Amino acid sequence: MGYRYVLIVDPELCDGCRRCEMICSLKKSGDVISPAKARIRVLKRETLGIDIPMVCLHCEDPICRDVCPVNAIRVDDETGAVLIDEDRCIGCRQCMIACPFGAISFDPERHICVKCDLCGGEPACVETCLWGAIKYVRADLAGLPRMQRALEKLEAATIKARKSLQGRGV
Repeated sequence: MGYRYVLIVDPELCDGCRRCEMICSLKKSGDVISPAKARIRVLKRETLGIDIPMVCLHCEDPICRDVCPVNAIRVDDETGAVLIDEDRCIGCRQCMIACPFGAISFDPERHICVKCDLCGGEPACVETCLWGAIKYVRADLAGLPRMQRALEKLEAATIKARKSLQGRGV
């Protein structure tokens, strides 16, 4: 197996345009643009003024797979993506209940559970996000952007502290 890739979301970059939901629903339904058909959800927190795209994290040891009574959920050997075999799914929703991230939804027309499948390795949500809020990165490197931002904040605080000390003649 090669490198695993995952979607990471930076809520600070999301402007709430919902293009990711639109392209996902169009790609997965074939002809409809509807947030209800998307496999990514943008949650809006009005009081905080933020929008957060919620996606499947494609867990290494997915609990959704473990609770599926018909073994319709598997981890792809090549990509590491957690996939639902829609032909095997009986729509019992046990995976929805078990997922700690709420990343699985129910398709009421087809009576099955659906979730992000990473578009076969080319996530449409990443390609359509104008602000770069959604990225598809190697799983082992997923934490680097946050580390970089933390380092920048630490550097700024250190510079500020040094200037404050210099001003005091220390």
